[in-house]
Amino acid sequence: MPEIKERVTLPKSTKRSSLGICANCAFLKAVHEAAVLCDLEGNILTVNNALMDLAGARASKLAAKKYVVELFAREFRPAIDEVMAKVAKGQEVKDIRAGCLTSRGTIIPVSLGFSLLEPAEGSAQLIVVSVRDLMREEQLAAELDRTQSESESLLAELDEAYQQLRRTRDEHVRKERLSVSGELAASVAHEIRNPLAVIGMSIQYLHSKLSPGHPFRQFTSAIVNKVKQLDVITTQLIDYGRPRELKLEAKDLHQNLSQVLCLANSKCREQKVRAITRFDRGPSKVICDHNLMDEVFSNLVMNALQAMPKGGVLTVKTQFDRQKNQVAIQIQDTGCGIPPRVQAQISKPFVTTKRNGAGLGLAISHRIIDFHHGSLTCVSKMRGPQPGTTFTIKIPITPPQEKQSSGRLP
Repeated sequence: MPEIKERVTLPKSTKRSSLGICANCAFLKAVHEAAVLCDLEGNILTVNNALMDLAGARASKLAAKKYVVELFAREFRPAIDEVMAKVAKGQEVKDIRAGCLTSRGTIIPVSLGFSLLEPAEGSAQLIVVSVRDLMREEQLAAELDRTQSESESLLAELDEAYQQLRRTRDEHVRKERLSVSGELAASVAHEIRNPLAVIGMSIQYLHSKLSPGHPFRQFTSAIVNKVKQLDVITTQLIDYGRPRELKLEAKDLHQNLSQVLCLANSKCREQKVRAITRFDRGPSKVICDHNLMDEVFSNLVMNALQAMPKGGVLTVKTQFDRQKNQVAIQIQDTGCGIPPRVQAQISKPFVTTKRNGAGLGLAISHRIIDFHHGSLTCVSKMRGPQPGTTFTIKIPITPPQEKQSSGRLP
C-alpha cells in the first residue's frame, strides 16, 4: 500500500490544525492509487508515494507547485478548475481525462477522480484527487492480452500433441489387434482347409455319380458351390494372416491402375458405369510391391462397381507430393454409400454390407497399406445431392530406408 514519503509544506495562511493534518496523512497512506490532498481553493496539502513515483519527482520538487492544476499539462487546467468548483459544492466527479507532468518533461495520460472529504473536528473541508495511470493500465491490458494469447496458443499446441499421441496410440492398438486376429484367422483357416478339401472332393464325386435328373443332384450342386465359397474364404483368411515378403520395385503406378481398370472394363459396360481417370502429370514411378497394390486397387474398384449395379461414375485420381514423398490415390464411386456404423469399423475383418461377403477384402487392403507405411481412409455419403464413397490411399513414393532394405512385412 502506498505511503507518504514527505509532506509538502504549505504557506502559513493555508495551514490547518496538526490533528487534521495527521488524519489526512493517515488517509492518504490507505489510498492505493496516486493521490493528492488539497483545500477547496486547490492549494496542495500533501501527496502520496504513488503520485511521486508517477511524476518521477521528489517532494521537494512538488513543493514548488502550489496548486493542484500545476501538476497537470496546461490544456487540462481550465477543466480541472471547473471540476474543483463543482466538488467544492458537494459533487463527486470521476473519470476526468488529463495529462500528468513528469520530472522528465513528458506527459502521462491519467484519469482523475475528485471527492470531498468530510471535515474532521477542528479542520476545514478538503478535496482528495485520485490520479490513475492510464498508460500503465494500457500496458497491463496489453500484457494480459499477450499472455492470454500465448496461453491459448500453448494450450492449442498441447491439445494437438495430445490428439496426435492419442491417434498414434489408437493406431498402434489397431495394428496389434489386426496382427493377433490375422494370425488366429490364418491358423483356424489352415486347420479347416484340409477337412474342407476332403468334403469338397467327396461331394464332387457323389455329384458326378448322380444322373442329371436325380432329385438329390440339386442338393449336391448347392453343397459344391458352398464348399467353393468356403475355400475362397479360407484362402483369404490365410492371405490376411500370413507373413509375406515385400517385393519392392520402382514401376509406373499409373500402369497398375490402368490394368485394373482394363480388367474391369467389361463389368463397367455391363452395369453402364463410366470410368474416368484423372492421373497426375509428371513422373509416376513408385517403389512398392506392385502385385500387392494391384490386389488393393482391384478390391476397391470391384467394391465400387458392386455399389453401382444400376450405373454411375467411377473416378480414379492420383496426386504426387514429392516434397512430402507421398502419392495419394482416390477411388470414387457414385453408389449407395456405406452406413456410418460400418464406416467406423471398415478396417476390421468380417465387417461387410454384402449378403455373401466375407468382410476380408478391405481388412486385407488395410493390412497391405499398413505394410507400405501408408494409410487407407474412407468418406461416404448415403444421402444428399452427391451420394457415394471415396477411398483414399496414401503411400510413400520411396519407402523408409530400413523397410526398403529388409523388404519384410511386419
